[in-house]
Amino acid sequence: MDKYAAFVKKANQLLLGIGILFLLAAVVITAVQVFTRNVFSTSFTWAEEITRYMVIFAVYFASGTVVYMDANARVDIFYRMFSKKMQCILSCVFYLLTAVFLVVMGYYGYIYVARNMTIWCASVRIPWAVPFSALIIGAGNMLLQVPVKMWQSIKEMKGME
Repeated sequence: MDKYAAFVKKANQLLLGIGILFLLAAVVITAVQVFTRNVFSTSFTWAEEITRYMVIFAVYFASGTVVYMDANARVDIFYRMFSKKMQCILSCVFYLLTAVFLVVMGYYGYIYVARNMTIWCASVRIPWAVPFSALIIGAGNMLLQVPVKMWQSIKEMKGME
């Protein structure tokens, strides 16, 4: 499991880097769009749509890092009221439920990708399947984290006994 955790950590670094690049590219495209609109009174028809997709992809590329860093939302006041063993059980149940949700999200993401292979986005002229593929990327990215987080939770509980 240590090798898998090391792999997941490296994958998170890579995917977070890609997400940051997408976000930076979206900022640059938006800045150029604003500049050309205000200075030259012309704009790119595709800029708004492509930046929207880039931000969506940035979020889904970085989503695994949020899970890995345990920065996801939870009610800590309620959670901390329990013993360490019960916290471990609650964490494992939470991660299992999250995994089920992510499998469903990935499945329906796949369905949307398959349905939208021949439907084209308005201005960037790419298949609608491309934006919907972010769902599959995000689900897979977060799903990679679940075994590591459960293992860390169990390992932490055993260290406390």
